[in-house]
Amino acid sequence: MNTKLLSRAGVSTALIFAVTRFLQIPIPLGYFNVGNAVIFLTGLLLPMPYAVFAASVGSALADLTSYPAYTLPTLLIKGAMVLLFCFLTGKKPTLRRGAAAAALSGLVPLVLYTAVGAFLFGGFAAGLAQLPGLFLEYAANLLLFLFLFPPVMRLRERLP
Repeated sequence: MNTKLLSRAGVSTALIFAVTRFLQIPIPLGYFNVGNAVIFLTGLLLPMPYAVFAASVGSALADLTSYPAYTLPTLLIKGAMVLLFCFLTGKKPTLRRGAAAAALSGLVPLVLYTAVGAFLFGGFAAGLAQLPGLFLEYAANLLLFLFLFPPVMRLRERLP
């Protein structure tokens, strides 16, 4: 265990929680937020196990304090999303690879939250009701990630 990485993971967990919990726009069966962009950026700044922890726990805590029924699904969905993101970006991310990784891994919550909504709220139609909001969230997170990619990569180069 590395103290600097644990500290960064703790700060990232708190940031993911705060952005996800306090910057919410309600959509059917949940809320729209830009937490995924912060999760992707965390995936650039932290090695995989630390990024998975920060994404999973930060997002799950946000749901625990706002939409508790989604806490366990979120823990698993966000962990899977950032795991795929880290795998696809590799050790030396480029803007092109980061964009592709965010676009592909961003589909994980889109698909899985639709399934979870269907399960929790009684059917496929209920799950589909949140799809327009999830698509908007997907696009907004991808655009925010692309906008913040260059400064975060400069920060990454300076981190010890």
